Amino acid sequence: MSPFSTILRKLSGVGTATIAQATQSAANFMVTMLAARMLGLEALGLFSLLYGSFILATGIISGFVGDSLMVLDRFNARIRTALFGWALVLLLFVGAASLGCSLLGTGFSLGSAALYALAAISYVAEDLVRRNHMATLTFARIVAMDMVVLVAASGMILGTAWRGTPSLETFLIAIIIGQTAGLVLGWVTLPRAERQWTYAPAAWRAVAGYGIWRSALQALRPGQLTLNRLLIIAVVSLSAAGSLEATRIYAAPAMLVVSGVCSYLFASMARRMGGTLAEQLRETDKAVLRLGLVTVACAVIGVAVLPWGGPLITGHALSALAVTGWLAYALAVAMATPYGLLASVLERARAVFAVRLLDTLLSLALVAAVIVLTSDYRWVPWAAALGSMAGGYAIRRWVLGTLIREASDGYRTALGNFTRTEDAAVPGKEERFS
Repeated sequence: MSPFSTILRKLSGVGTATIAQATQSAANFMVTMLAARMLGLEALGLFSLLYGSFILATGIISGFVGDSLMVLDRFNARIRTALFGWALVLLLFVGAASLGCSLLGTGFSLGSAALYALAAISYVAEDLVRRNHMATLTFARIVAMDMVVLVAASGMILGTAWRGTPSLETFLIAIIIGQTAGLVLGWVTLPRAERQWTYAPAAWRAVAGYGIWRSALQALRPGQLTLNRLLIIAVVSLSAAGSLEATRIYAAPAMLVVSGVCSYLFASMARRMGGTLAEQLRETDKAVLRLGLVTVACAVIGVAVLPWGGPLITGHALSALAVTGWLAYALAVAMATPYGLLASVLERARAVFAVRLLDTLLSLALVAAVIVLTSDYRWVPWAAALGSMAGGYAIRRWVLGTLIREASDGYRTALGNFTRTEDAAVPGKEERFS
């Protein structure tokens, strides 16, 4: 294959992955935008907290099951049984926790709490099927899933608005309908080999040994954002949380570009581990530089069109300070995340979690200091960006640097017979990537 063809193939993969991330973000954006316009600014603050809980639960379970599915040998019968088993257990836990928390913390009736629990389960389950498509790099099918989610959920909300005034329960029902439709489409379009399962004694520990650290890591960023919202609501006001959420929604395109590229990077890193650690790190450095430049370009465009773009998208005049803060946060994530992905693929998820936990605590401390000392919510994303940048530097400098110094002969696995076997003779291998 010529160098030009290789470049085109990589650009195509990154582009499709970014589009897949964009369509998922578009579905989320449509729901939150309709909530902002139909439920009011204060209700947006509450809805963002509830919706953020979906994101948090999805990060935890997708990290535990989804990332294990991508990195471990999911065609090993014992690993496959454990993946299915853990998915079922965690989905039931999410449903029970959502039901209990919504009854205790929101004043929901039993019916509304049940809707919230079903919405959480459907949201997480649909994302697990998305992760399976990511593992096979079939991002075009993810786009189709997200479009079904978008049409079904927004159609439900707009149809209700046409007949009357939507309630919070309307949005929960729309989420259930949309996510379930996307889940069904995603499942039936998976390659046959991905849907087959032969029972074997489950390798619970092998999956948990890797997944628990990835799930903890995936929970840090949405967990941090949720705690930020709670701090703002407690110290400033619910409307301030809504205003900050509106600025985050406006800056979301920059973050979705970052997320899309990182989704592709993680999937491609998990499948292709050729070369020495030093070579892999140099490739990651190049990816970080390119992603940073693209994010800066998105930020420049976002700031340029803010005066008319902000009211058009959110229906509110937006703070330039808060918007640029979210754009800086997106840049910080772009500069930090690829290093964490590489270290996780190299089975150093525990070390990555330790560093990311420290940078999350640093971010929360800075956010709390800003809110308590100034009561100005607009500085929150700037404080969060500082912590993220510090974490990325630490992973690059100490976690990956230590690996290179310790492993002069390249990558060594620590999970025995349960690691990836992309080049092994696996039944249905050719078909599963179709």
